[in-house]
Amino acid sequence: MVIKEKLAALPMCYSITVMKYRGRSYCVCASEERNGKIVMVDTQTKEVSQLTGLVGGVMALIPVPEQEGVFLAIQKFYPVFASRKAEVVCCRISGEIRPVMEAEVRLVKQLPFVHRIALTGEPGKRRLIAATLCRDKKYTEDWSMPGAVYEYSLDSQLRAEGERVLKDGITQNHGMYTYEKRGGSYLLVSGKEGVWALDKQGGLSKLCGEEVSDLCMFDVDGDGMDEMICISPFHGDKLKILKKEEKGWVCMAEEEISFGHAVWSGSCEGEPLVLSCSRAGDRSIKLYHPLVEESGMRMEAMNIDENVGASNICVQEEKEAVVIYAANHGAGEVARYTIRW
Repeated sequence: MVIKEKLAALPMCYSITVMKYRGRSYCVCASEERNGKIVMVDTQTKEVSQLTGLVGGVMALIPVPEQEGVFLAIQKFYPVFASRKAEVVCCRISGEIRPVMEAEVRLVKQLPFVHRIALTGEPGKRRLIAATLCRDKKYTEDWSMPGAVYEYSLDSQLRAEGERVLKDGITQNHGMYTYEKRGGSYLLVSGKEGVWALDKQGGLSKLCGEEVSDLCMFDVDGDGMDEMICISPFHGDKLKILKKEEKGWVCMAEEEISFGHAVWSGSCEGEPLVLSCSRAGDRSIKLYHPLVEESGMRMEAMNIDENVGASNICVQEEKEAVVIYAANHGAGEVARYTIRW
């Protein structure tokens, strides 16, 4: 069963997250257009506030767990790839929830074409990981100048100190995924040249040479080892489940998608699930139930929604349900889907 709720109208909505503020949970969603709006929706009452202070072109929203009402964001990354002035900023909201709230916005790092960011490390010893889509462009489809992955130390006020290049020469970066495994925290970064893993000590190692756009990790076949669930290639037409074997990563299952832009995997009622979002074709959000059979892995598919073109999703696993918050770019709406298995 799928229940859909339209939480807010938001033209060209792109980035989305859920964060806590004053003991309540809020869905925050931002537009990628110039001077685009940001909405903040109470997940219980569905009351909508407008958040001002950012200037649009918002590619990422990363809550800072230890600082209430504080999040990192990428802004000034405008369509299509008009992003030489893109920057990472620190945003702080304060006071009571009001219909219009102004965030205090402070520059963390100006970084042309920065497209994905993550926060690693412990409170007080945070690190900012930032990946650029490219170094520069002569025209829209010019990919001759690959980007890089950078690391910055952040002080207690989240000010950037120093710069370390973790990986130079990564083309069309679109994937950045943080996950916990066996007591360690890992960050995956992907691009045309493959997928790299950053460990807790700051070491970077290459996992595979598969051309990967967005990705996540989850044990979909129940053998105790995580598989790589990914979109391939950049903004690609394939959803793949890759399994690590002695000879390398092997494709267990593959599904056709269109302009794939977001992916997630988790479980509900003990059953493994995979979500993918297409921004072209039927512009669907699809749910897959991977089933292991003698002949291989079969993917049972179900349409969650169509003609919405979700750019990004934020998924929460509850006891008997999966809750999806979606930035439905193609429909200009922020939506919530509750799936009960």
